[in-house]
Amino acid sequence: MTQRVSLSIEQWIALREGGTEAPPIWFTVVGGSMHPLIRVNRDKVMLVSVEPEDIKVGDIVLFPGHFRTANYCLHRVYKLDGDRVQTFGDGLPKSDGWFPRSRILGKAKLIKRGKITIDCDDPKWRKRAARWVRLWRIRPLLMLPHRVIGKIEREWKKTKAHG
Repeated sequence: MTQRVSLSIEQWIALREGGTEAPPIWFTVVGGSMHPLIRVNRDKVMLVSVEPEDIKVGDIVLFPGHFRTANYCLHRVYKLDGDRVQTFGDGLPKSDGWFPRSRILGKAKLIKRGKITIDCDDPKWRKRAARWVRLWRIRPLLMLPHRVIGKIEREWKKTKAHG
């Protein structure tokens, strides 16, 4: 009989940092750097263990660091150079810089966005993601209408709550 084990994201990370392969885990994304693909506090991501040599450009990977809201980050691989990797968030204007591939703890396998489940290894999806990556220089302009609408919605909610 197979026993099902439930881990928190923190327990999963601790296993990976200890060098242990961990079972796939679902977690809710709490940061906005991968927007518009992954929505804050709404979308879920399935993380799987990955070996450094199996990482490819376009993969969405989890790695440690010191970020504004967390000690870990889920960003897309932008470039590979030997044992080094460069990542960035889909909604950010610049990269995270270079760091060793060995720091990567896992990669996104599936993204549950509402009723849709995205397979991150699906060739069609990887092609769409590659196009978004190539647009990195103009992404801030492409994201501007979304940011303005978001700001208007937040202000409207504040006004509604106080009025």
